[in-house]
Amino acid sequence: MGYAVDHKVQIQSELSLLMPRLASFALALTGTEPVRQALLKATRNQVLARAAKERGHTPFPIWAFSVMHALWAARMPPQAGEKAAAADPRLFQPRGAGSKLPRFVAQLPAQHRGTLHLVYGEKLSYDEVAEIFNVPVATVMSRLARCHTALIEFEDQGTMPILAAAPATRPEGARSREWAA
Repeated sequence: MGYAVDHKVQIQSELSLLMPRLASFALALTGTEPVRQALLKATRNQVLARAAKERGHTPFPIWAFSVMHALWAARMPPQAGEKAAAADPRLFQPRGAGSKLPRFVAQLPAQHRGTLHLVYGEKLSYDEVAEIFNVPVATVMSRLARCHTALIEFEDQGTMPILAAAPATRPEGARSREWAA
C-alpha cells in the first residue's frame, strides 16, 4: 500500500517540475492566456488521473506533452470551414526586445508554433516531437521547413505567407471546445 502512495507523490513531484514547460507548450498551442490556463489545468488533471495506469515506458515529459496535445487536438482546432484565430503576438515577445519575430510566430498555425516550441524551445528530437503530435517524423520536418521558408519570406517582404494548417489528429467523437476540469 505504501508503494502506491509513494508513486503518486513521485508523479506529483515530477509534474510540478514540468508545469512551466507545459505552460510554455500550452501557450504555443493556444496563443491566448485564458485558453492556455484552461488547457494547462485540464492537462494537469488528466496527467494526475492517468499517469500511474497509462504512461508505460514513455519518458514522463514526452507523455505529459502528448496528453496536452491530445486534449488540445480534441477540443481546440477549428472545425471544417472555420478559420483559426491568430495568437496574441505580445505573448511571444522576448523581454526587452523590439523584434518582428513575435508577430511572425503569432501568425503561424498552432501546430507549427507547437512544433517550433518543442524542437527549438524544449530541444526535443524530431522523433520525440513526432510521438507527441502522433504524426510521422517527416511531418515534423516539413512543418519546420515551411516555417523556415515562411520566415525568410516574412523578413524579405514583410508579409506573412499563408501556411496551411494540417488537421490535428482528433479522437472520434471529440468535438467540444471545453475541457473537463
